Amino acid sequence: MSFEKIISIPGMSGLFKMVAQMRNGGFVVESLLDGRRQPVSSTQRITMLKDIAVFTTDEDIPLYDVFKKMKEQDAIASKVPAKADTSELKASLKKILPDFDDERVHASDIRKMFLWYNLVKEDVGTEDSDAAMKTEIDGEASEVNANINEEVAVEEPVKKKAVKKKKDDVTDEEEAPAPKKKAAKTA
Repeated sequence: MSFEKIISIPGMSGLFKMVAQMRNGGFVVESLLDGRRQPVSSTQRITMLKDIAVFTTDEDIPLYDVFKKMKEQDAIASKVPAKADTSELKASLKKILPDFDDERVHASDIRKMFLWYNLVKEDVGTEDSDAAMKTEIDGEASEVNANINEEVAVEEPVKKKAVKKKKDDVTDEEEAPAPKKKAAKTA
């Protein structure tokens, strides 16, 4: 699985894989938690996983690189409980990424990192994902829309047939046709 297709949707828990693009500009996504598919509107705010970075004291590190460091220390990363307190979350991340910025990285962000890592850890560090991220960093990656394989048909709304009005059905808004005048006979 390519990290180019993995997204986070605010207001929805977990991560999603973009499966298809709809004709109206939206997407069909599949949850990495339970595999359920659902449509996402083109107006819905989404965040590409490949675009997320973690603040450090030197420079920002892409989330994928943080995931690679977590995979190197999988014994620590996979055992962090989802309901861990703030001090435990920060201590665990400090073991994996010692130079993360403690003031700008919030506990909720760390919690998401550990939850997301557990969803994608099988794909982190594989040849495919490393190659995809390398091309993305080099700026050679194509647009996400071009990489989506299938297109989903969206039904067009049914158009109602126009009803012809009878002469008796004239409303106040419409003008009734003027009655024909009878021609007067002239003698």
